[in-house]
Amino acid sequence: MKLLIAVLILVSGLVCLSGCRSTSVQTETTANASNTSASTALTAAETPPPEPTKEQNEARALLEQAKELFRQDKDKEAAETFQKALALDPDYGEAHFRLGLAYAAQGKKEEAEDEYKKAAEAYKKYVRANQKDADAFFYMGLAYSKLSDHAEAVKAFKQAAKLQPEDGDLQYELGLSLSRLAQYQEAVIALQKAIDLDPDNYRAGEALVKAKEGAERVKVLQKRQEELLRKQGATARRGNQNGLNANTSAKPVPAATP
Repeated sequence: MKLLIAVLILVSGLVCLSGCRSTSVQTETTANASNTSASTALTAAETPPPEPTKEQNEARALLEQAKELFRQDKDKEAAETFQKALALDPDYGEAHFRLGLAYAAQGKKEEAEDEYKKAAEAYKKYVRANQKDADAFFYMGLAYSKLSDHAEAVKAFKQAAKLQPEDGDLQYELGLSLSRLAQYQEAVIALQKAIDLDPDNYRAGEALVKAKEGAERVKVLQKRQEELLRKQGATARRGNQNGLNANTSAKPVPAATP
């Protein structure tokens, strides 16, 4: 009897051991799968930007040096330093934009325009993978503004404003571009916000006055256009009425019956 009991206990233990191990492995596999799924989702949603390369870091250091030279009105030296930065990082949008400014300061209009185009293209490429970079959209807007492509500038500035709505300089540039498109009502809103954010921004104050004047001119022109259309409509109606009267008078009188 004792021998039978011992055998039964041994068999039960083996069955339990096998079942418990199977359950444990299944649970662990499920947990690992869940963790992997969560990790994948996090990676897809929050992929960090790649670390700058050695060349890119050197290009950024050169950019800062060139900006300081530009502030000191050493435009030629600044341009040369910007060029060195671009030799290390050809897709460096800000370096292209600021090189354009340095060329413009030297009176090199064509060279400046070429750099503004390169800056706009570099930023356009960059923001495809960096939709949350407000500065990139801002500088892209500035590049388009320099190219007098104000429609594209407004698009870029508006995207930047969504990301940084409390940036006074951004609202100012947006207002300027809207004014250049004769979209004065929107320009007034942006420029007023720029002043609200920075009451000392006298440039925004001057631009706001001009935008309001533009908005008023548009209202006057619209009113004149409406009056002209009303007059044209009245003239057309009178002409139709006169024609109708003439046709009625021209009808033959029936002959009298003998």
